Amino acid sequence: MAKLTYDKAFAELNKILDELQSDNVSIDKLAAKSKKANELLAFCKNKLRQIEEEVEQVSDEEE
Repeated sequence: MAKLTYDKAFAELNKILDELQSDNVSIDKLAAKSKKANELLAFCKNKLRQIEEEVEQVSDEEE
């Protein structure tokens, strides 16, 4: 299985959003899609926090 990246997670989130907006998701799959979207969102948020911390460290080192 390929390692999840921010770009892949963000693309999958957009795909899920498109499906939800187009009403193409059956009610039976709605809960699973929502759960997956929440997992992807948490991954993206964590990745952004990590990057922010790294940028702050680099900035602090340059001062």
